[in-house]
Formats: sequence, structure tokens, C-alpha cells
Amino acid sequence: MNNSEIYKESIGKLLKETDGISFHIKLLRHNNSNLTMDNDKKIIELQKKLVETETTMEKTLAESKEDAIKPKCGWAHFRAMEDKIVYTEGTIDEIETKCPTEADDYIKISKSLKLNPLKKAIEDGEIVLKEMTVEKQPKKFEYKFTG
Repeated sequence: MNNSEIYKESIGKLLKETDGISFHIKLLRHNNSNLTMDNDKKIIELQKKLVETETTMEKTLAESKEDAIKPKCGWAHFRAMEDKIVYTEGTIDEIETKCPTEADDYIKISKSLKLNPLKKAIEDGEIVLKEMTVEKQPKKFEYKFTG
């Protein structure tokens, strides 16, 4: 046997080994793909169940007529939300026209509104703007499991 025959045999074995390794890699990738699909389906099912459970918990808290309940394992409550201020582009012009002396209190240099003082002025009846309204927001349901 000459050198090329020895090397030919070694190369042949190595080629077969690479083919086996490549096949094994392809098989594992295929299995991973199937497992990923199965896991994705399970995740979607669990997400639906989580939404259902959260909805049930929110309804249960509402039925209790309490704003908050704190069992040992966590809490669930309805959090008061800040009022939503709805305004149009004309609101800034309206403020500058109706309240020129207070305009700096209600308008930022960037021509956006300082909502807190403006909301207070509207609630106190100091200013009435037809281009702007304050809407009460519903309470937001929140919970946390602490273990």
C-alpha cells in the first residue's frame, strides 16, 4: 500500500464521519423545529388562559366592591387614573386669547400645554375652553403575585 492509498482510506472514513455528523445536525435541527412549534402552541394556549384568569380576577375584585384586596400571596387593585385631557391645535390660541396674563402658566415654551395647572384651572371654573375637555378615566385593574 502506498501513501495515497493510506490517505485515501483515512479521507474516506473522515468523509463518512462528516456525513454522519451533518445528518445528526439536520436531525437535531428538525427536532428543534418541531419542539419550537409545539412550544409556540403551548405558549399561545397559556397566554389565552392567563387572559381568562386575569379577567376572572378583575370580575371577582369588582364583585367584592373593594378597590383593593391583599391576600398573603400578593395583591389586586383598581388604580385611579389621571383624567385625560383632550384638546386640539386651537387650544393654545384660545388660551392666549382668553387668558393672556395666565398664558405662561398654562403653555410651555415649546407650545405644548402644562396640563396640571390648566386642568386645575378648568376644574376650579377659572377658565372655560371650548377647544379642550377633561375626561375622567376608568380605574385600571392591576395585580401582583408576590409568592
